[in-house]
Amino acid sequence: MTVLPGGVLRDTGPLDAPWDCVSKDASKRWKLEVRAVDDATFALRQSTRVSTEAPIGYLLCGTERALLLDTGDAKETADCPLRETVDALLDEWAASQDVSRPPLVVAHTHGHYDHVKGDPQFAGRPDTTIVAKDVDAVHAFFGLDGTPGATTEFDLGGRLLLITAIPGHDARSIATVDPAAGLLVSGDTAYPGRLYVDDLAAAKVSLRSMVDLAEAHGVHTVLGCHVERAADGGDIPLRARFHPEEVPFALTLEQLRALRDHVDRAAGKGVHPGDPMTLYVGNPPWPMLKLLGRGLLARATGRG
Repeated sequence: MTVLPGGVLRDTGPLDAPWDCVSKDASKRWKLEVRAVDDATFALRQSTRVSTEAPIGYLLCGTERALLLDTGDAKETADCPLRETVDALLDEWAASQDVSRPPLVVAHTHGHYDHVKGDPQFAGRPDTTIVAKDVDAVHAFFGLDGTPGATTEFDLGGRLLLITAIPGHDARSIATVDPAAGLLVSGDTAYPGRLYVDDLAAAKVSLRSMVDLAEAHGVHTVLGCHVERAADGGDIPLRARFHPEEVPFALTLEQLRALRDHVDRAAGKGVHPGDPMTLYVGNPPWPMLKLLGRGLLARATGRG
């Protein structure tokens, strides 16, 4: 087994195990935690001490190319050695398949800062394509027309993915479906926590299309990019330096259906509590200030 860079934890636990990199003590030791979703899919989560967003990116391997979805919230290798980790994982996977290391495509579930800041680490890397962050570039690269539910195929070599546009949280948002593995990478549109909605009408269409795609292609596991829900059902404060206890990060198809129904019922700007996500529609200023205030209080009192 390949040795990962210093500060990177190889997590051998099950998918629903707690993450060490967001705990109070371990978050001080680890910059990045790697968890295998399956033999060819890796979740890469940054520590809360690297980024209080603790974003999760995904590396999907194929014999002809690999796809990295999101580069996280650390520009410099010294802060988080993402590129070195991806290189090590690709070398290890390629050796296990007796193939050459595949070229890499660096793309993004959407264009917000905590998902793209690590792009410069991959600049100049051989056999690497970095997809630009603007919506036209994203759609052009994958062959999308921007219509939620309209899919395009993206072949990694022995692994055919489906890509679709899912605007609502961000106009640049995409979802990635792996029918053979039963996986859907949902970005910030579906995960346990808070869904910040810029365009409610678009979000309604996107969630319906995501459920339709999931049902049509045997999806059983939905992989989002954050966890903001505590094990007791409470809200994890914004900008917390650690997360005491989280719910499992992956959602089920049934939870995705529940989120679709919750978004369908939402009407107008404001906060709409729900499970697995509370909706913040239109970035309402007072609730957003309260979120920030709770986070600052948690930090000041040592609760987050």
